[in-house]
Amino acid sequence: MNSKSIYVIGDVHGCYKTLLALVKKLPKNAKICFVGDLIDRGKDSSKVLKFIRKNRYDSVLGNHEYFMIEAAPNIVKNINKISDYKWTQKAGGIETLKSYSQKSQILDDVEYLKSLPLYIEYKDIKTKDGRYLVVSHSSVENKWKYKDYEKDTKEYKKFQETLLFSRYKNYDNKDIFNIYGHTPTTEAIIKNFRAQIDLGCCYQKESGLNPRLCAIEFPSMKIITQENIE
Repeated sequence: MNSKSIYVIGDVHGCYKTLLALVKKLPKNAKICFVGDLIDRGKDSSKVLKFIRKNRYDSVLGNHEYFMIEAAPNIVKNINKISDYKWTQKAGGIETLKSYSQKSQILDDVEYLKSLPLYIEYKDIKTKDGRYLVVSHSSVENKWKYKDYEKDTKEYKKFQETLLFSRYKNYDNKDIFNIYGHTPTTEAIIKNFRAQIDLGCCYQKESGLNPRLCAIEFPSMKIITQENIE
């Protein structure tokens, strides 16, 4: 393993056994970063968070973590609110709640999720043409120019929305190589300025996908995958 390399892992979505199997395929003590959407849909979100926290792996915030931060504290206080949120209606939050045995751990994990950044820059890890790595949940698109704006400005709010929710739009920001997930594809997509690595791990084969969890080694762009074994 190159000391100037990192493995970026796609959307886990509570698939704990699959995650462990994938990590076993990586070099021992590999530097690892996750693209967010650690939780929901799969049955073991609490175990996924415990594993990532225990090993102090890097991760950015995904839209599913964003939903949990918004909804979970209110649901813990009043279970009657469980159907009031998109998180539990459509996003797989019910499965996440079921993965916990203690309410206190839910709240503790929410505090952890609040600490996750929208993006992480690895300026010391670069491609041969000098692009440094930026990990985000979704593509930074042409909103990267807004990253240093004040958080209460409309520009930064658009930047946040883009990194959490945008789909299919791409833009070459010249100095960076952007690795992200969010939108499931049948194979990893690697271009000269970006890589999209969500292979729909939590979905069924009937979805038209080939459900796998994906890791990409940067900057070599080597792809390592693990079939869903949940």
